[in-house]
Amino acid sequence: MQKFSTTSGVKLAKFALGLTLAAVLAACGGGGDSPAVVKVATVDKTAAISATDTVTSTAIVTAVLDKTFTFPAVSALGTTAATTLVLSGSGAAPTFSIGSEGKTATGTMGFGSCIFTITASAFVTPHPLAVGQVVTVSPCALDVKTSGDTATGTATDTPTVFLLGTTASAEVVLPVSVSPTGTVTVAGQVVGTVSTTTTTGGGN
Repeated sequence: MQKFSTTSGVKLAKFALGLTLAAVLAACGGGGDSPAVVKVATVDKTAAISATDTVTSTAIVTAVLDKTFTFPAVSALGTTAATTLVLSGSGAAPTFSIGSEGKTATGTMGFGSCIFTITASAFVTPHPLAVGQVVTVSPCALDVKTSGDTATGTATDTPTVFLLGTTASAEVVLPVSVSPTGTVTVAGQVVGTVSTTTTTGGGN
C-alpha cells in the first residue's frame, strides 16, 4: 500500500502555486512564447540550535514556540513510547514540556545543541528526565522541507520536522518563505539560507 504524508499534499499545492506564478510571469513578459524563468530552492533547510550561533538558535525557537512536536520513543531522552515536546516562554530563554508514558517533565532549555534542565517531573530517578537531571541532545535542529519551493519571498504552508538526536518528529506545517537570494524565513523568523537555481514553469 502506498503511503502518503503531509509533505505530498503540501508539495502538490506548492506546485500548483508555482505554475500560477509562472503563468503570470509569462503573461507579463510581452513575447508570450518564452517560458517563465523562476528561482526555486534546491535543498531542504536543516537549521541547528547551537551555542555558537545564538541569533539563529533564538530565531528557530521563536518560530516553533507553543507548537507540539510528536516523536516516537526518543533514546536521547530515555523515553520508550511516543513522546511530545513543546517549547514555550521566549526564543532566547525557552522553557519546555516533555511528555511520554503518561508522565511530564518541565524545565528550562539552553543552547548547545539543546540542553534540557529538568526542574519538575513525574519521572523518577534514575530516569534521564527526573528532577535535577540535565540532558544534552545533539543534534537538535529544525528540518524545513524547502526543496523545490519557489524562491519569491512569499510564505506558504510547509512541512517541518524537529530533530532530537537521531529521532525525527512527525511533520508540523508552518509558514515558510524562501527569498530570491535563498534566505529561509519560518513563521517570520530568519533561520538560514539555501541554494537556489533557475528553472522554467515554477517550483513545487
